[in-house]
Parts: sequence; structure tokens; C-alpha cells
Amino acid sequence: MKRLNLLFTIALMVLTMLASAAPVQAAGELARITQRGELRIGYVPSPPGTAKDPRSGELTGFYVDIARNIADQMGVEPVFIETTWANFVAGLQSDQFDVSIAATFATVKRAMAVDFTRPLFYLGSVAMVGKDDTRFDSIEQMNDPSVRIAVIQGTAAEDFVRRSIPEAQLVSLATGNLTAGFMEVVSGRADVSFEDAFTASQFAAQQPSVKVLFADDPVFFLPIAWTVKQGNAELKSVFDIALQDLLMSGQLDRIVGAYLEGGRFVDQPNLRDFPASL
Repeated sequence: MKRLNLLFTIALMVLTMLASAAPVQAAGELARITQRGELRIGYVPSPPGTAKDPRSGELTGFYVDIARNIADQMGVEPVFIETTWANFVAGLQSDQFDVSIAATFATVKRAMAVDFTRPLFYLGSVAMVGKDDTRFDSIEQMNDPSVRIAVIQGTAAEDFVRRSIPEAQLVSLATGNLTAGFMEVVSGRADVSFEDAFTASQFAAQQPSVKVLFADDPVFFLPIAWTVKQGNAELKSVFDIALQDLLMSGQLDRIVGAYLEGGRFVDQPNLRDFPASL
């Protein structure tokens, strides 16, 4: 009987220790940021969301403004750390930064490595080809070994091409410049490039030698979100609440509207053009 009582007591102590340890571990996620007094923010230069002045290094853009707004609400200083599309996941996993504000398409493959915030908005992707190229009316026509498709390494466009157009020649570019694939089309080194509809339309407006395909019916339509290290539930919750508050209060429209007009969508509660005219 004494032995049973002793085993019961030991088991109860172990369970008590485990129950008390979980909140302490969870609390450490935000406690470290608060104690440090800094929110480390990974970013990939991608105007107009995030733009870096090549001479001064100054950062501007609506992602930057939103991140600063949230850091201010948290009572900490924002510290911005440059990364790339190919490396931002590794940066989160190795604790180089706490959150990535790279405008990331939320995909299953990425969700297996990072946790996504609630969507900032939704965006479709399209194809870019030479202005006089009449070969392609569908994705299926691109699925040929003679077709060269340029995409940015680590992007949802690269994943889409690998899965949906496997027979084509994939030209994977290790850069953070989302227009690099379009430049491959301009130079003749690629036949097609895929990227988000906004970036493509902006580029085509400045470059008369190319045209956009599937503008009225994007090849895939995904949420754009920010990311935190997988399992960092407390920080994710803070960003989810902050982004929801900014959206519902209209502040997100005002912040983003200072840099662009429409072309994206938010679910509030149904898809609507974003940012709205104020």
C-alpha cells in the first residue's frame, strides 16, 4: 500500500510539473521579444510593399508601415533584416528573425514548414510572354520540353510550374526580384514567366515588348500572408488580432492605399476590391 501511495504521489508530481511547464514555455515566445525590446522582422525587397533605397538603405512600403504599426502596439522597436524568397523559411527556423513580412502565398508545402498569419489579402497569378507570341492559349500548351519557363526560386509560382507544367524547362532564378523572370522573357532567355497579377500588370505597363496572359482568369488564386516560426502560437495570435483590427477599422485600406489602388482582394466577409477607395 505504501508503495502504491508513493507511486501515485510521484505520478501526481510529474503531471503537475508538466502542466505548469507548458505555459512557461509558451510565454517565452513573447517574453523574449519584450525583454529584448525588439521585434526582428525579416523582409524581401518587393515594391510597393517593401522598398529599399539603394543609397540610404531606408525602407518604405505598406508592409513596412503595417509592421511598424504592430511593433508600436506591442511596445517594442521594429528591426528589419533582409532575406530572400529562398531563405526566409530557414531564417525563421534558425531564429534570425521573429516574423517574415515577405508577401507569401499560403500553400500546403510552406504550411508544413512555417505558420501563416491570417491573410492580408488574396491575389491571383498570371503568365507573361512576348507581345508577339501567339503559341499559348492554355497552360496545357506550355507543358512541352521546348518551352522555357522562368520563375523566382522559392515562390508559389515555382511550385505551381513544377506541379502543373512538369514537361517544360524550368528556369529557377535565385533572386528576390519578382520581375527577374519577366526580364528573362524580354531578353529571349525564357518563353514564359509566372508571377502575381499585380506585379505582372505593373511590369507590362512599363515594358511594351511583353503581354500578360490569363489576366481575367488567374491560373491560381491564393491568400497572401506573413509567416512566423512553426509552433510560435503566441506571436501568430498577436499578428492575427492586429491585422484583423487594422482591416476592420479601415486603417489597412488607408496604409495600403497610400501606395497603390485596388488590384487585390480581402475577405470582409466576402471578397472585395482592396484597398477600397476612401
